[in-house]
Amino acid sequence: MSRISAILATLTLVAANAEEPSSYLSDVYSGKVPKSKVEVVLAQHDEDIAWSDPLQHVRTVYCKGSHCADESIRLPNAGREGNTFLHHIVKNYDNLADWTVFSQAEKPTDGYFDHKRGGGHMLTGSKFEDYIVHHEASQGKADSLFLMTSKVHLPTLRHALRTSFKVDPFAAAAQIHSKSAVCPKDEGADVWGQFRSVPQVRHFLGSKCGVEEHVLGDALRSFWEDFVQLPFPSSEVVHYAQGARFAVSRERLQQRPKAYYQQLLDAVSSEEDPCMNYLFEFVWY
Repeated sequence: MSRISAILATLTLVAANAEEPSSYLSDVYSGKVPKSKVEVVLAQHDEDIAWSDPLQHVRTVYCKGSHCADESIRLPNAGREGNTFLHHIVKNYDNLADWTVFSQAEKPTDGYFDHKRGGGHMLTGSKFEDYIVHHEASQGKADSLFLMTSKVHLPTLRHALRTSFKVDPFAAAAQIHSKSAVCPKDEGADVWGQFRSVPQVRHFLGSKCGVEEHVLGDALRSFWEDFVQLPFPSSEVVHYAQGARFAVSRERLQQRPKAYYQQLLDAVSSEEDPCMNYLFEFVWY
């Protein structure tokens, strides 16, 4: 990950500026901080968003279900959260907030267990508020916050999980002493696990994307060339945040032209649950 070292450097500023997270967050809650400075974009289907009510002054909700909040902006039920995030970027490209937090609308609880048992995709030891205050706490130096919980070897789709990311609802919570680390500290309970074959992921993506499993690696390389449009990682490994929750500065988003995001939006606008949305989750960073 070419940008991880740079982001890790900004994290030291978070610890050095303790004054501001609590007072700044209070100002966000009270409405003193305008939405032009920080905005929270929620991709809602039918989830209860009451957990985010303290953020109502900076919250924008896009809803695709039948139980939408009164304030929500209705969108066609296509493309899942990827479509929602890209819609927001394209529609607001020239008026993006200084700092935007993108998240699915489910309550952000620790870990993820499976599609039946759920989970709010939070990394143990972190809080949703960390995404809100990160830019301010870094004195505007941070261009993004991604808490990486998985890494995938693209040619084989072998995965490694961050050990502090909870995948068993009955397991004791890991004891993490340094919050909001982009990548594991490689000590204690926060390290990368071993790469493992996950046949169900290969089968799911092959079926969803209409690609034979034995050529998935080639298909992912083509996807990278066509949509990511950056040099393919020499390690062939991509780190990502499960659940597609992240925060990004306006400057970082505008490093790519509006037409680029429109191309991505078009790729996730024709189906309710498109293959591309799962691939985008790998590469939002």
